Amino acid sequence: MEQPTLCLLGRPAVLEEGRLTTLALRPKALALLAYLALAGGDVDRRDLAGLLFPDAGDPLATLRWHLAHIRSHSPRIVADHLDVRRTAARLSIPTDVAMFRAAAAWVQQRPDAADATAVFALFRDGFLAGVPVSGSAEFDNWLYVERERLQRDFRQAVMVFARWALSNNHAENAAEPLSRLVSLDPYFEDAHVLLIETYETLGRPDQAAAAYDRYQRIVRDELAAEPRPSVAARFEIAPRSGRTLPQEHLVPLREVTIHLVDWPGDEPAVVAIHGSGGLGLGQAALAERLSPTHRVVALDLRGHGLSDKPPAGYSLLDHVSDVTQLIEALGLRRPVVMGHSAGGTIAAFVAGRVNVSGLILLEAMIGDRAFTENAAAQAAPLAEGLGQSIAGFDAYLENWRAERKPFSAEAERLLDRWVRYALAPQPDGTYRRRALRDAVQAEWASIVAADSLESLRGVSCPILIVQAVQPWLGGRPYFTDEIVQAQLRTAPGAQLFVAARSNHAGLIRDPEPEMVDAVLQFLQRCHVLWSAGVSGSLSGRSAAVNP
Repeated sequence: MEQPTLCLLGRPAVLEEGRLTTLALRPKALALLAYLALAGGDVDRRDLAGLLFPDAGDPLATLRWHLAHIRSHSPRIVADHLDVRRTAARLSIPTDVAMFRAAAAWVQQRPDAADATAVFALFRDGFLAGVPVSGSAEFDNWLYVERERLQRDFRQAVMVFARWALSNNHAENAAEPLSRLVSLDPYFEDAHVLLIETYETLGRPDQAAAAYDRYQRIVRDELAAEPRPSVAARFEIAPRSGRTLPQEHLVPLREVTIHLVDWPGDEPAVVAIHGSGGLGLGQAALAERLSPTHRVVALDLRGHGLSDKPPAGYSLLDHVSDVTQLIEALGLRRPVVMGHSAGGTIAAFVAGRVNVSGLILLEAMIGDRAFTENAAAQAAPLAEGLGQSIAGFDAYLENWRAERKPFSAEAERLLDRWVRYALAPQPDGTYRRRALRDAVQAEWASIVAADSLESLRGVSCPILIVQAVQPWLGGRPYFTDEIVQAQLRTAPGAQLFVAARSNHAGLIRDPEPEMVDAVLQFLQRCHVLWSAGVSGSLSGRSAAVNP
């Protein structure tokens, strides 16, 4: 970075002539600088005032004060690049953010050609690290999305480079960025394993043992799982048996990159789609009971979890397109699609468009407009909580448990893991849910407008409908008998299972054994049909090749 650069990765500073000068500005002024620098052009002053100072008595006057504060308390290079006019403002200055994004993409394309050390040095810390700032809900979402995206860019670039380095005798260059990655992202198992292997390759047994000790403590104490057996066997005389963590993957699609978790098992794979505001790992209690008999692939929908969060594109059909692309990208042959709540609506639309072996609807939002409007209205308070600050893991779990019936011991084991993935840390020490409220609301609006019963009518594969009858929101079951009967009339060949001891959320959080048995039996039926379909497909191809 030879030219003067505004550095926003870490504590905001200016780099000029090789010297890094920390900006001595108020938090809102730093946030204002960052927003203008990344906007890439003019920003209307009224929009800026509303974004950053929504609670001020006179937002425009407060904006004027902060712009003057920036001019008088910033290095000259910043003031010279700040263009303030009557209706708009612009900051045209190189940033380390833009440089890092471009460089990280190059590392992923050509790890052999990139100067990875210089690239990773750009990422001093997270975006606006150490700057506790909040504005409007729109600004807070922008800040959260930028932070998450940049950290994920760092994660992807480090992993691509480290794998290349270990395979090409450059392990010495991988240790430092991997060490930083596990500090930034302590629940990313692949990074821990790769760091251990790096130290082993470098002939540093003490550092490898220390890295393993940190890894196993996080996995066992915080994530309620066991380390990978192949790794534990190298450091423990008698490794414990128990469930390991699912594999994580980031899969690029046409418009977005989707994060998924993958439990091993046989085909046909189950593609699990969570409900609004959820994430793939939230289905671990059910997935662990289906695996390893069946492979379970649970994705984070766009706008949720660690998947991309674009400014728009959260309709039902956007999600359906993502899932169908994901099935193709993973090469899944006639999977079973399973959806919970709003995820069930998505699953039904997917099953009508893709050759699947079965459809499992866990209280899917499928019904007439009156039903879907009522279902969205009942769940609206859940969406309102997205984006709000949360004190910490323990406080969140305490409040969460207080509003729900006691869980089984197995479900309790997974709750801590779920919340550690579901909450994103913020610079001020608080957390927020990894889902966007605007995304959830757009999703619900499109489901209400869709003809979901007609989509179900067009599904030709076997269908399992699961109904929960215990109270959930408002002291009553989420779904009525009438809506379940409407679904059965629309899909007369469907099988119904009534989960007598579950409520809507409990179907995935704490599935009762009878429901798990019903799902396993249904999957066995799908497996028979899947085997026949695959055999027929292979025979057809063979006949075509050898007439």
